[in-house]
Amino acid sequence: MKLVAALLLIAALPAFANSAGGAGDHDKIINQTSELVSWCQSEAASRYVAKNITPYQWTASYHDDGNVLYVDGRLRVHDDDVAVHCRIARGARESDAVIEIDDASL
Repeated sequence: MKLVAALLLIAALPAFANSAGGAGDHDKIINQTSELVSWCQSEAASRYVAKNITPYQWTASYHDDGNVLYVDGRLRVHDDDVAVHCRIARGARESDAVIEIDDASL
């Protein structure tokens, strides 16, 4: 039940952003998992670059489950593979996407 409530909240966020105006007005809408892959890679890499660390060798797989899109990726950082997980509701703005990076240094 909590998952359903969370998904409904995620689905409602784009409508709220449209009515509120502001910075979210220029966000790209993500409708397909392949669109989320590039966002996920870029977002993960930018977090390392901000710390003067250069990540490389991005690999990813993706799938959807109903209206939720998922990306499971890996970056190579300092000779280690770092898992990256992203998700978003189909049709939501990219600013509403969630990214999780399995790296304690971030």
